[in-house]
Amino acid sequence: MVSEGFLRYSNSYSGPVSHTCIPGSIESSVRLVESLDPASVLVFTGGASYEACGAAPVIERALAGRTASMIRDVPADPSAGDVNGAIRRFRSAPPDLIIAIGGGSVIDLAKAVRVIAPFASDATPFLTGEQPIEAPGTPLLAVPTTAGTGSEVTRYAVFTVDGEKRPIGHPALLPDHVILDPELTYSLPPAVTASTGLDALAQAMESMWSTRSTDTSYADARLALLLALDHLETAVNRPNPESRAAMCTASHLAGHAIDISATTAPHALSFHLTTEYDVPHGHAVALTLGAVLEYNAAVGPNDCSDRRGPDHVRAAIDDVLGMMGVATPAEARAMLTDLVSTVGLEPTLRGVGVESPDQRRALAATASPIRLATNPREFDDASLVALLTGIA
Repeated sequence: MVSEGFLRYSNSYSGPVSHTCIPGSIESSVRLVESLDPASVLVFTGGASYEACGAAPVIERALAGRTASMIRDVPADPSAGDVNGAIRRFRSAPPDLIIAIGGGSVIDLAKAVRVIAPFASDATPFLTGEQPIEAPGTPLLAVPTTAGTGSEVTRYAVFTVDGEKRPIGHPALLPDHVILDPELTYSLPPAVTASTGLDALAQAMESMWSTRSTDTSYADARLALLLALDHLETAVNRPNPESRAAMCTASHLAGHAIDISATTAPHALSFHLTTEYDVPHGHAVALTLGAVLEYNAAVGPNDCSDRRGPDHVRAAIDDVLGMMGVATPAEARAMLTDLVSTVGLEPTLRGVGVESPDQRRALAATASPIRLATNPREFDDASLVALLTGIA
């Protein structure tokens, strides 16, 4: 629900909330903090983006008269060590409120700290799944400054543990409060706008064909995909307030969708591309999205992993094709490749360094089984290698 200009929902969230992006709504953080009245606050931010996006003076005003500390320069792909370092900061002076202002990595780190730090000093067992997350912990306000990850409305967070990207998931990770202000994305460089926007587009598309999709997630994903298809290229190459707000909404809706449905094979394949080849996450996902779409479109009764059957899967993909304005999966794949190039990113695996057959086999071998499990057409080792071999 919308209350006095800020978006808010509770940890019992089980359905969509308002996805309105309100220009200038970062100002409402002053009223929100005042209403919560925390004695102490811990703020997570990225690098220079905190000042560049315009949030810094507003947050400083919101925290005036309160004890506040900051964890700055959160890296793009937080590790278990980063989580443990933040936990030590938390436990040295436990705050009454956490504020995360930044992209998905900043929000993910704050989400993990808020559920682990009040109860344990070492995050590793939680990040590897050996120790279950049990309670929400410290209240969290999430303020995204990118339009792509949807982390502010998902029960998931991703961290690098022993060189591998590992997703964790639990409803307790959901932030308590969210402020969506598209003006905070105005200062994003084109490459960041492109990569995060492609992530939102891929989340939406994957959610539509996910084996865990519902009517609710499908509706959110469909609108998110329409917005991303209509506005991503403009937001990158000729940004204006309309395109920025549209991508902010697309990201938020896609986040709602994947909170229900999860993501699928393109995300499963993206983690290794990021850790081994330094490809930003959204860009990494986009590199295989078209090929997976074409693969899923050929689903049959013998390899369909969706209990609703191959006709259901093909109907979802046909819907995607219609939204893209193309007639065939091959045309959709070509259009997605062109989009990656048009927004200024390398459109091929070869171009990011994945050239040899051995490198492609290694990429297949490191695909996340959790994300592959929600893909509507089954993969085995041979079919996954074949798909990657067929990508330029």
